[in-house]
Amino acid sequence: MTPRLAPKTVRSAVPLAGALAIPYIALKTYWAAGGRAGLAGGFDLADEFARNDAPAALVWLERHGVDFTAVLAVIGVVLAVALARRPPVRRLPRFLLLAPAWAGTLLIPYGLLTALVAPFDSSADGGPLTGWVAAAGAAAFVGIGTALAVAASSQRASTAQHASTAS
Repeated sequence: MTPRLAPKTVRSAVPLAGALAIPYIALKTYWAAGGRAGLAGGFDLADEFARNDAPAALVWLERHGVDFTAVLAVIGVVLAVALARRPPVRRLPRFLLLAPAWAGTLLIPYGLLTALVAPFDSSADGGPLTGWVAAAGAAAFVGIGTALAVAASSQRASTAQHASTAS
């Protein structure tokens, strides 16, 4: 029996939720390329990564125009859309795609917490970011997490349905 596509609502909801990440991906890519909008004067992301003991490879990527969080966001959206559009590749164990998708659903509470806490940031110097940046990040986290949750749950539902029709 040929596997069926996810329901139309899932195929529509996943890209819409994932689209919430576009401003975040664009902003982080802009910053990695040297842009300054939304950053406090003198703040440098690569320097901040180095101060926080990020792996040297991530600092190097940031200094060369590639933000790893933007790359991860793109991977999350692509994974969600792939899961919503078609079943996982038969030669790959399902958990290789579904485990990161289910783990990515933790972005939902992280995004909600970011949205709740950001307005109350009371750092003395006002922080390294302007207020609208936190909103873009919160929307991206919730959007990617929601896209992954919907896509992963539709895979589970379609697998259960496929198993019940096969028996």
